Amino acid sequence: MQAITETLFDAVYHISVITIGILMIRGSKGDRQFVLFGVMAVVLGAGDAFHLIPRAVALCTTGLEHYIIPLGLGKWITSVTMTIFYVLLYYVWRQRYRVKGLGGLTAAVYLLAGLRILLCMMPQNQWLSADSPLSWGIWRNIPFALLGLLVIVLFYRNVY
Repeated sequence: MQAITETLFDAVYHISVITIGILMIRGSKGDRQFVLFGVMAVVLGAGDAFHLIPRAVALCTTGLEHYIIPLGLGKWITSVTMTIFYVLLYYVWRQRYRVKGLGGLTAAVYLLAGLRILLCMMPQNQWLSADSPLSWGIWRNIPFALLGLLVIVLFYRNVY
C-alpha cells in the first residue's frame, strides 16, 4: 500500500510543481520575481525527481535495499538543488523588497551555499553506500540550515 500511495503522491507532486513552474516562467510577462518563482519550482521538482523517482521504482519492485546507488545519487543531487533553491529564494527577497547593495549579505549567501555544496561533494559522505555516516549528514546540513535561517530572517524582517 505504501508503494502505491507514495508513488501516486510523488507523481502528482512532480507533475504539478514542474508544470506550475513552467507556466509561471512562460506567463511571467517580464516580471523577474515571477520568473524566479517559476525557476524555483522547476529546480525543486526536478531536483527532487532524482531521489523520488528511484525511490518509487524501488518501492514498486524489489525494495529500497536493491537501489542503494540510485537512491544515494538522487539524495546527493537533491542536496545540491535544494541549496540552489535557497539561493534563488534569496533573490526573490531582493526582488520583492527592491533591495539594492548589501554585497556582504550576498557574499554570505554564496559562502554558505558554496560551503554546503563543497561539503556535499566530499567523498566522506559515502552517498553511494548503504551506511553513510551520520556525522557528515550533520556537517553538510549546518551551512544549509544557516542559509535557510538567514532567508527566513530576511523575509520576516520585511514583513514585520
